[in-house]
Amino acid sequence: MENLINKIHYGDAYELIKEIPDKSIDLIYTDIPYLYNTGGNGNSELGKRAARQKLALKDISNGIDYSIFDDFIRVSKALNCFIWASRLQVPEILNYFIGRGYLYDILFWGKTNPIPTINNLFLSDVEYCLYFRDKGIRLNDGYDLKSKWYTSPINKTDKNMYNHPTIKPLALVSRHIRHTSKEGNIILDPFAGSGTTAVAAVNNGRRYIAFENNRQWYDIATNRINGIQANGQIIFFTR
Repeated sequence: MENLINKIHYGDAYELIKEIPDKSIDLIYTDIPYLYNTGGNGNSELGKRAARQKLALKDISNGIDYSIFDDFIRVSKALNCFIWASRLQVPEILNYFIGRGYLYDILFWGKTNPIPTINNLFLSDVEYCLYFRDKGIRLNDGYDLKSKWYTSPINKTDKNMYNHPTIKPLALVSRHIRHTSKEGNIILDPFAGSGTTAVAAVNNGRRYIAFENNRQWYDIATNRINGIQANGQIIFFTR
């Protein structure tokens, strides 16, 4: 177990998670590959923009095999789990965990500058984070930690620094981690992406185990945890 801690591991999460012993993880925090509708976009400028966005996401946005949730439960001391998911994934994920008797909350990141919408649609200005916990999990005190809402512009600065199209705000991930875990706890992120969970864990005195099967994101995440941007520039005083 110790050889896994405080490392980002390159490989398949479905296989690597099998190496983690039962009841050894304090918190799971992960941004799973999203599942999107793949319908037409039209020929307008907005339609072309939407098509370019889908193309950028295609290699990391084909959903996941929900059977990995069985291992989420197995490795958890008591289930304590955040899952970022697309709107299409929310019903199935809720059904899986609610059907097993876990408490849940739906948390939101509201984006103040989303891309304009096309056709007869709402703006894509909300992202969903599902939080599940065992009845025995106690949340930490702190009024500033407890809001279900977080509002900010699209995370363009971090996207530019780490080249990941779905990167989440570090401040929000840190808030969630501080609310639901303690210093020294082990946090697992099976789908590490650009390494935001690992960075938030280190910044808040937690330990982490992270998996990533895309070589580009693995390299970026590994560099990021060592203070290096995707372009090779060294970052001082912040991750």
